[in-house]
Amino acid sequence: MRRAPRLHDVAAIVLISMWPAAAKAENYKDQLSLQRITFDVSATQDGAVTKLTITPSGLKAVNDPVTHEIDGRVVRAEVADIDANGDPEIYVFTTSKGDQRGGVIAYSTNKKKSMSQIFVPSLADDAKNNVGYVGGDESAIVENALVTRFKLHTGFGSEARPTGKWRQLQYKLRPGEAGWKMVLDKVVEF
Repeated sequence: MRRAPRLHDVAAIVLISMWPAAAKAENYKDQLSLQRITFDVSATQDGAVTKLTITPSGLKAVNDPVTHEIDGRVVRAEVADIDANGDPEIYVFTTSKGDQRGGVIAYSTNKKKSMSQIFVPSLADDAKNNVGYVGGDESAIVENALVTRFKLHTGFGSEARPTGKWRQLQYKLRPGEAGWKMVLDKVVEF
């Protein structure tokens, strides 16, 4: 007897079909705005390293650019206010060379005066939820959460084989002791 799909099964199917397509260029340039704050995001190759620069404008006190060196490329960026506090955040999605492991570099605005980095946990450091993870993950802002999903595999390295299932991790933005952080809220497999 076939069971009716559960709500989280349907949500996962919808999420897969709506997931943003990844950009293919090595250099990246975009401008995103929300709530009168603008973020210029650019990434350029500098030898073997990619230099990412995020330049805010419209903040009341500090509009200084921030830079990061990443071992890979920028896939895309999104602007959101996922905690609905009136202060926008910028999320830059990256992928590493080789195993295509995803990453997120994120900043929140602080009462529209300045920017501070958001701590985003690494899948590599999550021993419980990275079982079956071999890279190829994707992240996006979905319904006021940061969502990361990846295909599950059995085995390691060249022996890894896909199981046909996915794991999806949903994070919420929360204030931390010295800044903002993403906190794991829900894990779904489908």
